[in-house]
Amino acid sequence: MKNKKLKRVKSTHIPEIILLIFVVLTIAPIYIMIVTSLKDQNQIVTNFWGIPTMPHWENYSKAWSVIRKYVLNSFIITPSICVGVIMISVFAGYAFAKLELPAKELLFTIVLMFQMIPVGLLLIPMYLNILSLHLNDTYWGVILPGIAGGSIVATVLSRSFFEGIPDSVFEAARIDGAKELVIVLRMVMPLSLPIMGTIFLQTFFSKFNEFMWPFIVLSSDKMRTIPVGLNQLAGQYGVDYGLQMAAYCIVSIPLIALIVCTMKIYIGGVTVGAVKE
Repeated sequence: MKNKKLKRVKSTHIPEIILLIFVVLTIAPIYIMIVTSLKDQNQIVTNFWGIPTMPHWENYSKAWSVIRKYVLNSFIITPSICVGVIMISVFAGYAFAKLELPAKELLFTIVLMFQMIPVGLLLIPMYLNILSLHLNDTYWGVILPGIAGGSIVATVLSRSFFEGIPDSVFEAARIDGAKELVIVLRMVMPLSLPIMGTIFLQTFFSKFNEFMWPFIVLSSDKMRTIPVGLNQLAGQYGVDYGLQMAAYCIVSIPLIALIVCTMKIYIGGVTVGAVKE
C-alpha cells in the first residue's frame, strides 16, 4: 500500500517537474545574457556562470553609443508599419464582414492565398520594385512592404472580429442616416480597439525583430534597424561578448515594458469573439 501511495505521489509531481525544467530552460539564457553583459572578456572565460564581483557597467554606455542610431531607426519604422497595418486591416476587415460587395468571398479567398506564399519567393521581386521606385536605403523602402505584408493576417483577424458584432448595431446607424464613413470613424474604430491593440502588438514584435528585409534594403550604417545593427556589432566586436550582451539587454528593455503594459489588451483582443452566440 505504501508503495502505491508513493507512486501516486511521485506521478502527481511529474507535471510540476516538467514545468520547472521548462522554466529553468527559459530563464537560463536571460540570466547568461545579463551576467555576461557585466563582465569583461577575462571574467567570461574564467567565471562564465557566476555573478561578476566587479561589474563592468561601462559595457552599457559603450553599447548605447553604438546602437542608439539603430534604436531610433527601429522606433521610426516599426510604429509607422503598425499604424498602416491597423488602418488597412480595420477598413478591409469591416468591408469583408459587414458590407455587400461584388465577389467579396473571392477577394477574401485571394487574401488567404497570399498567406501561403513563402516570403523568400517575394524578396527579389520586392527588391526590384523598391529599386525602380528609388526607395532603397530609405525608411519607406522598409515601411511600405512591411505594411503590405502585415496587412494580410491582420485583415483576417479583423474580419473574424467584426463577424462577432451583431449586424443590428450598424443597421441602426444606417437607419438613422449615417454614412459608411461616419459609421467606420464613430462606431467601427471605437469598437475595434481590442483587435487594434492585438494587431499592433503582433505587428510590432514581428517587424521590430525582422532582419532579412531591412538587411537587404538598408545599405548605409545610419539607416540600419536594431537587428541589422546588432549583427554588424557582432561582426565589428567579434570577441567582446560583454559589449554584445549589453546591447541585447538595452534592446530588450522597451520590448519587456511593452509586453508588461499591454498584456491585458493582447489577451482581450485574442479571445474576443472566440465564443459566438
